[in-house]
Amino acid sequence: MQKKHLIRFLIERKRGAYTWLVEMYRDTISAMSVTAAMELIKEDLAKESGTNIELRYFSLARAVSRFKKTNALNSTARKMEFKDANELRDGQLGPGKFRIGESEVKVGQ
Repeated sequence: MQKKHLIRFLIERKRGAYTWLVEMYRDTISAMSVTAAMELIKEDLAKESGTNIELRYFSLARAVSRFKKTNALNSTARKMEFKDANELRDGQLGPGKFRIGESEVKVGQ
């Protein structure tokens, strides 16, 4: 059902069709180059619709790069955690304190 709508949007050149295409074929696109993935996607969409679907390389490449950029940010970004003094484990120093060698130093002294 979704492929039929996607094919219609691609034929009508609607906005967001390539983004949706990349979301649907994310496994294929992430496994190979854009050109090879484009050929496989064309074959799959032609089999589904019975007509030849024209895909534009630049639009697909731009959608793939946006997809990879947003997924890379989501997967590699570590969220910074700033814990309160009561949430610290035993042996950890509280906020504003650090160790030099064996002695504990408080910031501002």
